[in-house]
Amino acid sequence: MDDPENSISVLCLGPKGSGKTTLLKKLQNAEGIDYTYSPVPTIGTNIYDVQYINKHGKKQVLSIREVGGEMAPLWSNYYEGVEKVIFVVDTSNLCQISSAAVMLYTLLAEPKLKKAKFILVLSKMDAAYRQMRNEALLMLQYTRLCNELPNAPVLLEASPLTDEGLDILKTYLTASKRVTVPIPALK
Repeated sequence: MDDPENSISVLCLGPKGSGKTTLLKKLQNAEGIDYTYSPVPTIGTNIYDVQYINKHGKKQVLSIREVGGEMAPLWSNYYEGVEKVIFVVDTSNLCQISSAAVMLYTLLAEPKLKKAKFILVLSKMDAAYRQMRNEALLMLQYTRLCNELPNAPVLLEASPLTDEGLDILKTYLTASKRVTVPIPALK
C-alpha cells in the first residue's frame, strides 16, 4: 500500500467454486482471463492488488486476500485486523447456497470480525435465472439479517463476465465510510 496508515485489510471468502478468483482478477483488470476453462479451486491464499484513484485524485492500491473455500476451517487464521469481508455466493448453484449461508452466519458471529463491514456478493447472476436470486436471498435469510444485525451485509450482484456490479464493488471497497447501495426488492 502507498500509505500504511490508510491501508484497508480486506478478505474475500466464500464456498469452493463461488467465483472469488475470477471476480478478483476482473476487479484487478487482469488481462487474459480465460472464461472457457474449468476453474481449479484455490488451495491456499492469493493476494490481489486493485488500483484506484482516491478522493484526492491520488493513485492507490488496495490489497485483497482471497482464501480458498477448501480452506474454510482455516479462515480464522486470517481474521486479525480485517476491516472488510467480501463473501461470494454462486447464485447459479442452489445446492451450494445452504452451505454458504452456514459459512456466512459463522463469519457474522465471529468476535474478531465484529467491526468488519461485510459485502455479500451474489455472483454468476448471468448464469442464473432471476428467480434464483430471490431463492438465494431467502435461503440466506437476507431480510432477517438486515432486520436483526446493526451492521448488516451490503448486497451486491456481480458478474465478472459482464462486468455488472464491479464498479459498485470497487467503490464500496475503497470507501472509508459505509456506502449505501439500493437493494432491489424481492419479487
